[in-house]
Amino acid sequence: MRIKRLEILVRENIVKWGKTMAVYKIPYGDDTLQVDVKDKNFMFYAAPVKADFIPEQDKVIADALNHPIGTEKLENLVNAQMKIVIMVDDITRPTPKKKLLPPVLRELEKAGVPKKHIKIVIGLGTHRQMTEEEIETHIGINNILGYELVNIDYKDQSRFVNMGKSENGTPIEVYEEVINADFKIAIGNIVPHIAAGWGGGAKMIQPGVCSERTTEVTHLMACTLQPVLEVCGNADNETRKEMEQIAGQVGLDYIVNTVLDENKNILGVFSGHYIKAHRAGTALAKKIMCPQIPQQADILIASAYPCDIDFWQGCKPYIYAQYGVKEGGVLIFVIEGREGLCGNAPQHEETLREWTLASFEEQKAAVARGEIKDIVGINVPLFHSTVRHRVTTICISKGFSKTDMECLGFNYAKDINEALKMAFDIMGEEAKVGIIPYCGETLVSVEER
Repeated sequence: MRIKRLEILVRENIVKWGKTMAVYKIPYGDDTLQVDVKDKNFMFYAAPVKADFIPEQDKVIADALNHPIGTEKLENLVNAQMKIVIMVDDITRPTPKKKLLPPVLRELEKAGVPKKHIKIVIGLGTHRQMTEEEIETHIGINNILGYELVNIDYKDQSRFVNMGKSENGTPIEVYEEVINADFKIAIGNIVPHIAAGWGGGAKMIQPGVCSERTTEVTHLMACTLQPVLEVCGNADNETRKEMEQIAGQVGLDYIVNTVLDENKNILGVFSGHYIKAHRAGTALAKKIMCPQIPQQADILIASAYPCDIDFWQGCKPYIYAQYGVKEGGVLIFVIEGREGLCGNAPQHEETLREWTLASFEEQKAAVARGEIKDIVGINVPLFHSTVRHRVTTICISKGFSKTDMECLGFNYAKDINEALKMAFDIMGEEAKVGIIPYCGETLVSVEER
C-alpha cells in the first residue's frame, strides 16, 4: 500500500481560511466541534495519514484469507469434525465485525464444518455484556443465524476453566467455550494501546476471554512494570509478552486483524499466526496512526474520539495526548463521555472515583496492603496518576459532570472557546497550539531534524 507523507495541516478539515485565523474540525461523539486558532498560534493538526486509495473492502478481506501470514489457509486448517470458536470484541472496539464474520464463516463452510460446531464468543474482558441492539448494530443478527452466540458474563466464575499458570506465575482461567473448542479464531483490530503496546492479536484471549483473576495480574503488570509512555505503540513490552504466552498456552490458532482509517474504512487485513500476522499489521498501523509533529505544543486540543464512550476507555487518548504537549503545558481534552466515567465497566467506577487523585505510590501501597480489592479497576487510576501532573487539563464533555471532572483532577469548560481562553491565560498569548482530532487512535512523535 502506498501512503502519502503526512501533511500536518489537513486542509479538508479546515472550514474557513483567512489571513489571520483558520477554523479546524474535531469529532465530538456524533457531532463535530469547530476550533478557531490564529495563524500565529497554530503549530500542527496531526490527523492519521491519508492513504492514496481505499481498497475494495470485500476484496482486501478475501485476499488476506487467501494469503495468511505464518499459517496455511483457514479452510486447510480445520475439518468437519472440529469444534470451532470465533472470538469477537465488543462495542468499545471499532473492529468491522459485520464485514469480517461472513467471509470467515464461509471459509469454515468450505471445509465442511457444520454450523452446530461453531460458536461465536464476545470477548468482553471485564466490560459489561452487549445488549441485543448492540449485537445487531456491531455484529448483525443475520450474520449469526444458526450459530450459537456466547455473550460472556465475566462475573460467573463457574464458566472459567483453570489451565494452571504461565511461566511468570499468572493464573490462567479461560471461558469454557473457548477451552472446549478444537480450533480458536480471534477477530480484532490494531490500534495503539496503553498496556499492550498495540491492540489486536493475543488480546482477544487475554483479557478478552479470561477471568478477572487472570486479568488482574496482567493489568497490574502493565501499570507497574514499565512507564506507560514507554509502552504505547511498542509491541515489544513485558505485558504483551505475557499476553502472548498465555494465548500460546490456551492455543490461539488463527487471527483476522484489521487496520482502519479514521472513517472506519479497512486499509489492511492481516490473517494467520497470532504473532506473525499481528506484527505485520502493526507495521501498517504505525504508518497510519503515528504521525510526526514539529515539536510538542504549549496548548494541545485532543479529541478522545473514538475512545470516548467513558473515561474507562478515554484514559487511553488522555495518555496518548501526552506525546503532543509539553510538560507544564495545557491539554484541552474533548470527550463525549456518553456513559459517564465508567459506564461500560460499571463495576470499576467506585475504585476509579476513590483512588484517581491519589499518587502512584499511594495506589501501589494500597494494593500491596490488600486495601484495594478491585485490581483491574485500579489500573486506570495507576496509569492516570503517572501523567496527570505533566499538564493542566481542561475538559469539555457532554457526559461528565463537574464532579466527574474534579474526580479526575480536570478543570471544567463549557465549550471550546472558553477552554482556549483559559489555556491562553495560563500559557500566554503567544502560546503554540496543536490539534489531535482522533487521539483515541493517534500516537504522535516529534520529528527528527
